[in-house]
Amino acid sequence: MNRIFFHLLLAAGVVVFSQCRQRPHYQADISGVAIEPVTVNRFEKVLFSINPLMLREEIDPYTETFRLFLGDEIDNPLSQQQLYDYMTDPLIVELYEAAMGVWGDLSGLEASLTTAFRYYRHHFPAEPIPQLFSYISGLDISLPVKYSDNQLVIALDLYLGRAFPTYRQAGIPAYQTVRMAPEYLPADIMRMLGEMLLQRGAMVPNNFLDFMIYEGKLLYFLDCMLPDYPDSLKIGYTADQLSWMRENRGFVWSYYLENELLYSSDRQMISRFIGDAPFTTVFSGGSAPRTAAWIGWQIVREYMRRHPETSLQELLRHHDASFILTASRYRGR
Repeated sequence: MNRIFFHLLLAAGVVVFSQCRQRPHYQADISGVAIEPVTVNRFEKVLFSINPLMLREEIDPYTETFRLFLGDEIDNPLSQQQLYDYMTDPLIVELYEAAMGVWGDLSGLEASLTTAFRYYRHHFPAEPIPQLFSYISGLDISLPVKYSDNQLVIALDLYLGRAFPTYRQAGIPAYQTVRMAPEYLPADIMRMLGEMLLQRGAMVPNNFLDFMIYEGKLLYFLDCMLPDYPDSLKIGYTADQLSWMRENRGFVWSYYLENELLYSSDRQMISRFIGDAPFTTVFSGGSAPRTAAWIGWQIVREYMRRHPETSLQELLRHHDASFILTASRYRGR
């Protein structure tokens, strides 16, 4: 064999081997998966394109498409008054105009979601692709993404960027506004689907380990739906929080074990390590929040790495958190 050709072949083999090693074990081959391109039905654009003084006449062509928002009583004067009040509310108008500056064009989001739903179809071929709608919520931070009857509703005003001044004026804590940026939206949308699938399987967490594995499954679901997304966007960490968590994983895991937390059903304690917060109080002001969710994620990742024959559907249906922990051989490293 020609020596130059041999070295070129060897070099190509090294590149291919390196790429194979770098490919996450949860990244499926979706080259053969085709779906209709995802489109978002934009209620806010339609609503603010009509004259509020001619509300009933101009909303009529859209009543069927947006029945989710308009209901069946659009002819009711009270319903029309409520809609008029919403359209002319100064805060709603301000949020709409700001949303048009950030989300005037949703083609990038729709392209990202089309890819994510191709992964979804690969893992859940029998599941329908939900309809997507966008609207202005008036800063309803309790549910930025809602799911019901195969319909996903996105509050665009909750993804205008962490520095959006109205968030601060409305009293939203800074640690929450970190995730109120456009780049977090695809993960929030897919997480809502993951929660729907887990709840359908009737998994009800009871103790600390159950909650850890529940959160770990949701985050692993995001691994499978958004394999190329950074971990920080999936869990909602800043870069510093993610770095702290990676550097202190052994310490955090040891803390759980030494304090015998895994099988505790103390909901206040569980919330301390699972719930949303600026940091984890028992560690330090510079620590990451939701440390148990991150640890649960690593346990599930390790379990699935060691059991590649397990499908994502089977993982979500597996309710024995103790078995998953044992079979993962997780040691906090």
